[in-house]
Amino acid sequence: MRYFFPFFLGVLLIFGGYIYLTRKKPLSQEDFSKKVFLVDQIVQSQLYEMGIQKKNILFQQSSSREAGGLTWKQSSLKVQVLRPRSSSSIEGDFRRGLSPLGKTVSIQSSETAESLRLEIQVLNRVTHQLTFIPSTPSTLKAAFRPKIAIVIDDLGSKDKISQELLRWDLPITFAILPFTPFSKRLAGEAHRKGKEVILHLPMEPQGYPQIRPGEGVLLREMDEARLLRQLSKDIEAVPYITGVSSHMGSRLMEDPEKIRIIFSELKRRGLFFLDSRTTAQTVGLQVARSVGLKAMERNIFIDNSSTEEDVKEQLEQLIRLSLSSGKAIGIGHPHPSTIKFIKEMIPKMKEKGIEIVPLSAVME
Repeated sequence: MRYFFPFFLGVLLIFGGYIYLTRKKPLSQEDFSKKVFLVDQIVQSQLYEMGIQKKNILFQQSSSREAGGLTWKQSSLKVQVLRPRSSSSIEGDFRRGLSPLGKTVSIQSSETAESLRLEIQVLNRVTHQLTFIPSTPSTLKAAFRPKIAIVIDDLGSKDKISQELLRWDLPITFAILPFTPFSKRLAGEAHRKGKEVILHLPMEPQGYPQIRPGEGVLLREMDEARLLRQLSKDIEAVPYITGVSSHMGSRLMEDPEKIRIIFSELKRRGLFFLDSRTTAQTVGLQVARSVGLKAMERNIFIDNSSTEEDVKEQLEQLIRLSLSSGKAIGIGHPHPSTIKFIKEMIPKMKEKGIEIVPLSAVME
């Protein structure tokens, strides 16, 4: 026994040293950037092998992202596939090409009748979004008719404007606040008129409580039980909803732990989420992807300024974005001037071949 303890202690020291030396260390910004660069090189190589040339790139965009102390450029690419290829073959080639980079790099795929979409992640952060479209003319025409979803926020109080929107022969999306004088009635009327209804969910902003989002607000200080209880009440307050959008929320949308609780419940209920993007530090899309929730960010606030010149320019920008990327989401508010200018711009959108669609039609 007198030799056993020193031997046992030695084994523990050796084992502890091995664990220390082989433990997983957080990836630094430099290492993360190198891995993203390698992914980008492999993606370019795979596209070259597929015969994709510059003329086959239908849309390309790079946007800055930040999460968990890491920053990167997220690349979005939409390409026309010339050679006949099955979706499984394309996906398999990318998986094999990226496999040497290890488990920190993953691929998620989704397929429709019109396209294959690959989403590449490094450390659960989306770095590349690739959409492949077959080259048959009929498929291309259907896939690339540009779409615009127009969401009107803060509905439920000004009933006169709501009634005008109900009369429009357009699939405008109604984002209705809970516990407002007309919220339940308006949701029912919109549903009967075939309009899409979503809950405009009050969320804690920077500057709360001096800045108040209204009744039913979700707060960072709430534990999981309180969050879910209040969320359930808010959902029940607006019937017929297909999704949820954020009202204010510049503080809460920066908290991944609380947003994960909320998004997991929305996923369970079969709802989607529109991030109004009231803060550049939002974790909305990142958390949504991690829990499998359909989610998008708004592209344009139509009426941050209420002047005719500014609103029209924002609508023009919405049109340009739709034509260049295939779809765009614009958020407006129930101001008479906003409603007037949107109505005036609808014919121009139609002239350019743009389809006005419910918000759910552009969700991913």
